[in-house]
Amino acid sequence: MAAGSSRTAQQRDARELALTSQPDPYRGSLRDPFADLPAEAPARPVEAVPPLPRSGGRGTPGPATVAGTIGIVLGLCQALFGTSLLLLVSLQNEYGAPDRSFYSGSDSGYVILGLVDFGLAIGCLVGGIRLMNGRVAGRVAVTATGWGTLGLSAFWYLRGHVVVAVPVLVAVAAAVMLACAYQRSVTYWLGVLPPPQPE
Repeated sequence: MAAGSSRTAQQRDARELALTSQPDPYRGSLRDPFADLPAEAPARPVEAVPPLPRSGGRGTPGPATVAGTIGIVLGLCQALFGTSLLLLVSLQNEYGAPDRSFYSGSDSGYVILGLVDFGLAIGCLVGGIRLMNGRVAGRVAVTATGWGTLGLSAFWYLRGHVVVAVPVLVAVAAAVMLACAYQRSVTYWLGVLPPPQPE
């Protein structure tokens, strides 16, 4: 009888224990205030700025095309100038005065200027073509021949032996060629500077 009553008391205690709610083990601890919020779609990643085309790529910048075209035209004009100087010396030697020893200094000067014109013409032609193809060497050649053309234009302008408009026009064309060859878009296109990075 005592065993039966103790078993009944144990069953009653077990039933009460089963009906009692279990304490929250995480009560009083820190919890994430956003844990119960609905999950949102992940934020769209920021797309990186595509790099500008490097040398030899498509989309030649306009300033590079302008500089290359001016270089080719200047090269053809300077080849014409050099041919004219050499032809002038040749005609003077053939059909001029019988004794041209007095003019030998000026004749040799014209020959040297004609050869310089031919050198600048080759540099402008090759530099203009290579610049339009996206080569850094083309811009180097355009730079050297552009400054040489400016110097030669100043020489002819100060000498006063030619029409003033010719050296002025050639100097303006050379200055425009140099300015176009060093535009920022051309610099990035040639790969001299790294492309702009996203912030």
